[in-house]
Amino acid sequence: MMTLTWKKSFAGNEIRIFREKLIAGILKTNTWNAGAYGELNGYMLTFKSLGFWKTGTKILDIEGKTELGNISYKVWKQKAEITYSGQSYIFSYSSWMHQKWEVKDSQETAIFESKGFWKTEGAITYDDIPGAVILSALYVHNYFSRMNSAAM
Repeated sequence: MMTLTWKKSFAGNEIRIFREKLIAGILKTNTWNAGAYGELNGYMLTFKSLGFWKTGTKILDIEGKTELGNISYKVWKQKAEITYSGQSYIFSYSSWMHQKWEVKDSQETAIFESKGFWKTEGAITYDDIPGAVILSALYVHNYFSRMNSAAM
């Protein structure tokens, strides 16, 4: 069982991922569109939204040329399906306040928990789920958080 912690920047467009006190990865989101890029455990990815009317995101290599997977959203249910390297993972919240969520396939589960009043930091516990899927789950959580903020 491995544990990582994450911390969101004050502006909210950067999530730093730590293994104890060392930076293990980062996810940088774009304020003006739903794009992002990140790195974790050697996985370097770019996230590109399909557009406003098409709810979905492509997971691309860091150059943005090769498609490695995709994310399809079930917005009303606040769920998503992350497909990476032909494997599907289900993202879902396990608390109504969105303080806990998980991403899992048929065998493995990663558990995410946000802490603090502003939910700007938290912990990730996982076993064998690839770093690309961990990054994707943080991206999905950020996507839903932005949508929920805009709806208020």
